Amino acid sequence: MILSPSLLFAALAVAPGAWFVSAIPMQYTIAQRATECLYEKLDANEKVTMSVFITGGSELKGTAIFEGPIAPPAAETGKDIQDGLTKYQMGERYGTGPKGRMGNIMEENVVNFEEAEDWDDDDDDDWDDDDDVDDDDVADDDEDMADMTPQQKLQRKRRIEAYKKRREEARKKRMARRQKSRPTEGEPHQKTYVAKNAGWYRACMRASWYQITAEMELRKASDLGDIDQRSGHVISYERRTMLDEEKEMDKFVAEEGGVKEEDLQLTREQLKKLNRILNEIKEKQQDERHRLSVHAATNEHSHSRMVLSSLLETVLFMLVTGFQVFTIRKWFSGAPMLGR
Repeated sequence: MILSPSLLFAALAVAPGAWFVSAIPMQYTIAQRATECLYEKLDANEKVTMSVFITGGSELKGTAIFEGPIAPPAAETGKDIQDGLTKYQMGERYGTGPKGRMGNIMEENVVNFEEAEDWDDDDDDDWDDDDDVDDDDVADDDEDMADMTPQQKLQRKRRIEAYKKRREEARKKRMARRQKSRPTEGEPHQKTYVAKNAGWYRACMRASWYQITAEMELRKASDLGDIDQRSGHVISYERRTMLDEEKEMDKFVAEEGGVKEEDLQLTREQLKKLNRILNEIKEKQQDERHRLSVHAATNEHSHSRMVLSSLLETVLFMLVTGFQVFTIRKWFSGAPMLGR
């Protein structure tokens, strides 16, 4: 269930407990320095993906914020969530440990769709081989080798080779994860979090010094399924719908005296293939619309900067020309302005 602050109490007034998720990303017009948020209740250790795309504005730049828990999991109504949020903003926390300070998430990332950047950044140095091999011992593989027996040397060599192999595999996985998480032109910025504590979380978008229009989406694994191996994030609503449709196709059975099961199976496979192709076309169309909106906004910004630059150059030229005319007139009028 995804709610913005303006819909929080409206949803409660219309139908308490009847909140639902929409498969279409919500679009907000955010005033300068203002913030809009989506709220979601998560279980402990549940994965959730925040997705944002800025479609318009004088500057396609903003700050993506994910934080929580901002209200306890017992909060059920809009008023309960608002009360919990008020306490959270006053310093109260709903995590574990002393005063609920452990297991909370508070992260801010600046996203700029006019410049290429990598939001979901991994640290290459943050690697744990999770074994009993001493890294320093492996690094100094030539030290004290003379004191070892042939059997010990062989064991040491095998341990070093296994260590290097695990390290290389971890590096490849890390690079593959980076490649998946790095958005291409037209794709939204996405980042996946793991909620260490149960409770209400929120994903927010804060505008910069200009008004922006942004599409926001919050997808949780309990509603849609686990991580999509293609993207490294929680599966999208569109792909979830496609998979559900394929499950419905598997329920079709051949009737006695009708089409053969082999023919039905072939038809079923072709329908699945066609369904996947249509889904890919829709994804590419959406990315293309995003790309065109970014290009249009970027061209408009470039044109505005060019016009402003030309205007400033024209004003400066007129000022310099006016000063030259004034100086020459004074010179020929006999005034000792430039000397004789």
